[in-house]
Amino acid sequence: MGVGRHALIPQNIGESMTDLVKRAERFARVCHFGQFRKGTAKEPYTIHLEEVSSLVEKWGGSEEAIAAAWLHDTIEDCPPTSYEDLVKLFGKQTADLVAELTDDKSLPKQIRKDLQIENAPKKSPEAALIKLADKSSNVGALANSPPADWSLERRLEYVKWATTVIEALPTVSKDGMSLFLTRCDQAELQAYLDLGTTRMAENAVFRILERKTLRCGGTQQQSDDLLKSIMANTLVPQRKE
Repeated sequence: MGVGRHALIPQNIGESMTDLVKRAERFARVCHFGQFRKGTAKEPYTIHLEEVSSLVEKWGGSEEAIAAAWLHDTIEDCPPTSYEDLVKLFGKQTADLVAELTDDKSLPKQIRKDLQIENAPKKSPEAALIKLADKSSNVGALANSPPADWSLERRLEYVKWATTVIEALPTVSKDGMSLFLTRCDQAELQAYLDLGTTRMAENAVFRILERKTLRCGGTQQQSDDLLKSIMANTLVPQRKE
């Protein structure tokens, strides 16, 4: 890492933990300057970091976890930033969290995705919290601003993969899981609305309503009754003239 970046992140003896988060934010904004999200809106990548850190804070993450949320992609996407740099600048606890969330970019993409599933159960509670916030942000972005070149199959596959990763985590925030699953539903439906047929979108609505009913504690029978009621009210035969 260049000297310039170190100079932007002064370390003050006796600083408050809030200063840690502010320094992490400032560092992340410098590292990710000029990077953009993949979606059609081409938002600055820092919008993603803002949301992830905000969700981690909302769900009760520590100061180190909030700082790591800002920094979680710096080693992976902002060379030559290293683990040692983060230890020196933000402390071992924060750096260790970032390391838990960092993929090895030297590996093929599919292997990296498989390893996220394989390693999810091994995450520490705070790394799991950041992972949940990260995937929630990504799935939300897929619903609201998907990459223009992603097919229906690719969008649905991402939602399925992200769900597999999150469900493998050892512990998650109840509120966080609720938000994640809601965003998955939104991303799935929007994919069908954008790229599927009307029938595909209608079937997706029924699947989502069934899942929501079961997640809210309803029984399969209650879910079936709800769907039958909806169909009875929407599939009314037209009277012949």
